[in-house]
Amino acid sequence: MEISIEGDPMTSRSDDPFGQMTEQADRFDLPDGGMEGILPPFEAGLVMAAGRALAVLAYRDAVAFGDKPFTRDDPVAVGTVLALLPGACDRLDGRFRAGVALALWDLADDLGMGLAPLPRCAAETWALRLMLEAAPALVAATDEELHALGVAVPDHLDESSYRPPYWDEAWQLIVDGAKYSISEAQPTDISLDDAEDGDVPAEPAEGWDAPRYWFSPYSFIRPRDPERGHPDWAQRHLDGGVLAAPEPLSSERATVLLRLDSVPRPGGGALEGDEQGAALGGRGYFGDDRDGVLTSLGARLLAAAADQVAETGWHDLFHYGDRVFERSEDEDDDGPWFEDDSFLGTLPALCDGQGAAWRLAMVGAVENVADDLRAGRAPNAGCTAEELALHLIVGQAKMLVDLLDDEDYAEELGLPTADRISVRHRAFDLVLEYYLQDFDVLMHYDSDLSEVVTDPEHPANLQLGIGDLRPRAWFAPFGNTKPRPPRVWEPRLLDQLAAADPAAFFASTPALTGGQGTVTAEVPEAELPGGLREEFENFVGLGQQRFFSESTAIAMAASLERLLILFFSTSSLAPRNIWPLNPRASAVHAGWLLVDHDFCLRGLNSTWRLGADRTDRQAREWACALLLDCANYALANHQHQPGLFLRGIEPPAPLDPGLADALAERLRVLARDMTAAGTLRYRMTLLGLSPLQLAQAAILPESLIATWLAGDPASPSQLIRCAPALQMSEDTLLEATGGTRDRHHWPLPEPAPDRIGRPAPEQPADQL
Repeated sequence: MEISIEGDPMTSRSDDPFGQMTEQADRFDLPDGGMEGILPPFEAGLVMAAGRALAVLAYRDAVAFGDKPFTRDDPVAVGTVLALLPGACDRLDGRFRAGVALALWDLADDLGMGLAPLPRCAAETWALRLMLEAAPALVAATDEELHALGVAVPDHLDESSYRPPYWDEAWQLIVDGAKYSISEAQPTDISLDDAEDGDVPAEPAEGWDAPRYWFSPYSFIRPRDPERGHPDWAQRHLDGGVLAAPEPLSSERATVLLRLDSVPRPGGGALEGDEQGAALGGRGYFGDDRDGVLTSLGARLLAAAADQVAETGWHDLFHYGDRVFERSEDEDDDGPWFEDDSFLGTLPALCDGQGAAWRLAMVGAVENVADDLRAGRAPNAGCTAEELALHLIVGQAKMLVDLLDDEDYAEELGLPTADRISVRHRAFDLVLEYYLQDFDVLMHYDSDLSEVVTDPEHPANLQLGIGDLRPRAWFAPFGNTKPRPPRVWEPRLLDQLAAADPAAFFASTPALTGGQGTVTAEVPEAELPGGLREEFENFVGLGQQRFFSESTAIAMAASLERLLILFFSTSSLAPRNIWPLNPRASAVHAGWLLVDHDFCLRGLNSTWRLGADRTDRQAREWACALLLDCANYALANHQHQPGLFLRGIEPPAPLDPGLADALAERLRVLARDMTAAGTLRYRMTLLGLSPLQLAQAAILPESLIATWLAGDPASPSQLIRCAPALQMSEDTLLEATGGTRDRHHWPLPEPAPDRIGRPAPEQPADQL
């Protein structure tokens, strides 16, 4: 395919960045004026650098693949620019591929000469799109690399004057309808002004921007010099030499900067904006939302600061444990824990009385943010504790930069000295602005606002939508975030915690050593039949539904039948033979439905109507009372089961004399209040939290957690120590000890879908 473009060369620098436009430019919606509003110097430099990096890889690919067809699912396709081309380009030759590389280099040259990078053909339109998408990834380059590439790196001393790169205006350089200006799309024997619809060639099925037209020049931009050739380093590579790209853009470094190490997506082609992120699971080829706001060096600075904050947090935890933190009013206090060097001293004063488990979780919040920074993730705070942690980290980072004038100290931390850290790496206030949902937690430091933020029901709190900002709720995830996976603490830290001063920790709960104070779970006298506990919990959960809808009623009736069968668990006593079968059962396909049309079941002393809208404790007590009355009814009517003779069934054998005692024991076990246990178990399963991990996080014996999971009552003062690790409010756990089930943290069972099979409602005639 021919890639040369005929016309006048445009080689000299112009004072008009849009001076390459022709008279036909009036027919199109083109930007004009200065470049500052479209691509300011820093943004323009990043786009130029992206073009250079992409061109290096594109020339590499042109030589490596030559004229061979490109196969996208081949492992060697990973990390190539060819994978970003439309699928229609896969079978084109090496000349076409070299032309695409040149298009990238030419647009980068335009920017280097101060010209607007206006695409001059479809190949350059594709190239500019790719450059604009890739430019944010170049933020990860070092200042030295950017300087070497000719990028004007911001070097303001005042961080407040810096703003992150902004790209939206640059997309107007992609001209709508440019493909219709190529010569193939124009009438041949008549001027465009005199042409009528019938004189314009019909557009081919694949469009005027199909690969075979990629190098046809647009008429509204002066074409490039056809004799310009490829850059010298690229031509040597095309002629068979080793790829020696201009420094600092080796192909290896370009691949790292552009992050072209993901599997090429099927179909190829570059995507724009959200479409690209969605196609690649939220992360495009060229980076994520962190780019432009938090550079790699900035993340390293914050991670180093986070390590320092966490270190002081551990020191305070080992020293203070559960003891109240006392703030010193004497600035000359020479003790090791004076406020200025204290983690607890940097927290709001209302946190001074929090326990050791809460303090451990607060250090964990700092570690969570540090983990995000080290892993290359955006430090999006997921709860109030992490919001405050990021504030503390940023404050420490600002002080840290001031200390990096000391070369030895900088080398110790693995960071450059302060004079090598430009403003774009220390725009820490922007980090707070971009990655925090609000700054409400800072109200705790304002005595005039403390009443508002410590009372969720305060009128001002409700008006502003602040929510519960009391420390007891700091670890509950925000509604638009997911819970964190449980932290795995380093053994050395757990060892230090176990060896800490016992006098500083919660007296009745030895730390991690076991030993004294260990509690053994009570073992029930009788084992429950398999599945009985689960069915009982299902029935109790259905009894807490907000509305007693038909689907809930049917589900409860079916559950009750299964519950009675499991509860008696004997072949000589079948509930379906004791209670008459409701003919409604065959209509709803929901089991035997041992209830009447009003969803009532006869017991020995009462008639029980199924219903919902109970608390967890009420539902348990009601279900146990129902089972007791039904058990007595079944035992009393065992020898008087109606219809046995007519149905040809032999009278049942005498019951086991010990059945009554066995049923009473089963009821005793089922009657244990499992509200707190169920809440703990569900939340632990959701988070993947083992009993040992919960015990370590709450600084409690593992055996105590086991007793709670078995249904033993929990002391409120002990149970709330688990709240931070469970990422719940302490209030939620306290309500569980009172028999109130929080349906967000322990959802109710869902009734089965309606299986009655009613016909769909008829549509009005005017909608048919």
